Amino acid sequence: MNKTWFIDIDGTLVRHLEDDDIDRGVEEELLPFTLEFLREIRDQGDYIVITTARLERHRKVTEQMLGEFGIIYDHIIFGLGSQERVLINDIKPTGSYDGGAEEHPLPTAYAINMDRNEGFGNLLSKELWQTPSNAKNKVRDLMPNATLETTKN
Repeated sequence: MNKTWFIDIDGTLVRHLEDDDIDRGVEEELLPFTLEFLREIRDQGDYIVITTARLERHRKVTEQMLGEFGIIYDHIIFGLGSQERVLINDIKPTGSYDGGAEEHPLPTAYAINMDRNEGFGNLLSKELWQTPSNAKNKVRDLMPNATLETTKN
């Protein structure tokens, strides 16, 4: 099953910059294992939506930077602000985590909060996103400061 990844730019893909830094043309720095991580999820057929607090006026320079680094994505959303982001989605009544015959209720939203400017090294693993429970356990093992929550009310 394909997933849609919403991935922030500053502090996640590249070293965090403020608006003034972007305006002044401060050189962007790709964070460790960014391309490997994106390639891994792309190879699984997943979709990548880049999200950013960067302003619309930074669109051209940002899209150019992403292209120069070889970051491939399906969509990009600018101007989200730097406040908390909340993703709300339904739980499918039945679904298969791994394409197998066994069906379960299937949560459809997860969140990972990474330490700023640390890169994706701890998230690289082919089995990481096979099942929601495996994903939660892996993230807890690899990134003790990360948060991964699924909620059912």
